Amino acid sequence: MDLSINERLVLRSLDLKEVTAKELAAAAGLKPEAAVQGAAMLAEKGLAALRDEVEAEYVLTEEGRKYVAEGLPERVIHDALPADGITLNELKKQFPPATVNIAMGWLRQKGWAKFEKKDGDMLLAPQKAEASADETILAAISKGEPQKGFDAKVIKDLIKRNLIELRETKQKFVKITDAGLAVKQAGIEITEEIAQLTPEMIATGSWQGKSFRKFDVSIPVQTEYGGRKHILRMGMDAVKRTLIEMGFKEMEGPMVDAEFYVNDLLFMPQDHPARTHWDQFNLKEPKYIHHLPPDLVKRVKEVHLNGGKSGSLGWNYEWDETIARKLVLRGHTTSLTARYLARHAKPPQKYFSVSQVFRNDTIDITHLLEFCQIEGWIMDDNLSMKDLMGTFKEFYSRMGITVLKFKPTYNPYTEPSLEIYGRHPKTNRWIEVGNSGMFREEMMEPYGINSTVVAWGLALERLMMINYGYTDIRDLHGPLCDINFLRSVPVVWQQ
Repeated sequence: MDLSINERLVLRSLDLKEVTAKELAAAAGLKPEAAVQGAAMLAEKGLAALRDEVEAEYVLTEEGRKYVAEGLPERVIHDALPADGITLNELKKQFPPATVNIAMGWLRQKGWAKFEKKDGDMLLAPQKAEASADETILAAISKGEPQKGFDAKVIKDLIKRNLIELRETKQKFVKITDAGLAVKQAGIEITEEIAQLTPEMIATGSWQGKSFRKFDVSIPVQTEYGGRKHILRMGMDAVKRTLIEMGFKEMEGPMVDAEFYVNDLLFMPQDHPARTHWDQFNLKEPKYIHHLPPDLVKRVKEVHLNGGKSGSLGWNYEWDETIARKLVLRGHTTSLTARYLARHAKPPQKYFSVSQVFRNDTIDITHLLEFCQIEGWIMDDNLSMKDLMGTFKEFYSRMGITVLKFKPTYNPYTEPSLEIYGRHPKTNRWIEVGNSGMFREEMMEPYGINSTVVAWGLALERLMMINYGYTDIRDLHGPLCDINFLRSVPVVWQQ
């Protein structure tokens, strides 16, 4: 029988006694992985038998090792309680608050202390406290003692307290078969084999007369997956390419921004429902932006109060700069548009961005808490809604989507406004892929812009759902995404 050098070394080292992979490697003079590979190849030929055995044992966590050395918090506190008791406030002066907080519940549960309310405080008096089951188990684990017979509830509590964890190790065992024993008894010759032909061997001719290891190329091998772009990154790149080809420049800006740019500059009243914590994510620290442009702030305040010079009545309320300075995770990339309009107020202008936004939505087949928005705007004289609709038809046709539907809608900062829908190829359902319109006078007035600005916010994931035929936005990314889909999705955009 034709055997490789490693198979011969392994077979020669085996006998009727079952051995571990580590023992086999030592006997054969091989690395453990090479010994296991050789044993596996012998097993395929029926000359050896392999089996796996999983060993599970409880081990101490870092916190568990600390408590074994110092004592559980409840034991430490109990042993420090004076016979006549001590108040909780006094106890917190002697021990770290975390230790006291952990100990309180366990002292009560184990009956190691008596609790009595006294003068608006809690008095703790010590009770008899023999070694508890959890202390015994922790000590046994630390000493490496047998772990059979441990109380399941105590083990569950120790795991919950993060004092121990279950560790599983897989051990391979190898044993020679009768067929392998016959081959071994017939005699095994160990000859040097060359596994890889090197340039030096070819140059010197040292390969001549040597034996080469044989490889069975018909045996299936494990598939190797190289690195590649995520489907959303491919989609973002395709959108960026397309919009740049259409003459747009890219915008960049912060994901964390002041409400001034996210909402106030868009003529969104400060009491609008979408500005509550139910719809957007507020920052706890830092809570406010350091600086806002004073002149722009003044003009925005006037527009919100009485419409400024826009001809509008405004929202007729007292605008609060403190609210405008609050930092939030942007709910749309129109915050970038708000920033860029301040620097590019003269036509013609064409800008876009493709980046993440965050909304406190209910997750379903078309909504996520985080998604990518395709923001864009065009500034020029005498633009119309036909120009806007024509831009969408051109853009989506380049993305492989030719069937669109437009529907009038309401937006606080555009008038007139349009929703854009695309037809899903599998469900035949119309999916909203974006919102758009002409910026209102109240939004343009603080900038001093007299030209027309058409703008939009499109959903990248929904665009890709239509393009790739997926019915659930969670199929594109997140824990429900199929890894095989990510590995096999075409690199090029489907047309």
